[in-house]
Amino acid sequence: MTLTGCAYDNVEELAGPKVPCTTPEQVSYSLNVSPVLDRNCRSCHASVLRSGNFNMDDMNELQIRARSGLLMHVVNHDPGYPQMPQGGAKLSDCDIALLQKWVDAGAPNN
Repeated sequence: MTLTGCAYDNVEELAGPKVPCTTPEQVSYSLNVSPVLDRNCRSCHASVLRSGNFNMDDMNELQIRARSGLLMHVVNHDPGYPQMPQGGAKLSDCDIALLQKWVDAGAPNN
């Protein structure tokens, strides 16, 4: 009996071409950022459940963490910072780029 299989030297061959990420010219908290946080963060970090003593429903608290750099360190899985979402997959490159653009704009409540 002969066993055969296929092998890929490169994961991209298996996954297909990478779709480029585009972010809006101006990132809106309500239209762009809040939905990312809803999908990935607020199940643990909200007014009802404040894991890590962090409530993302509180805009002032969120802006402080965004402007200090902490938000991007944890979502980028930078060394020395907890990886968020904890126990979950890292955010997509597009979601991270969107958050970074919002932070770079000063984390406005727009």
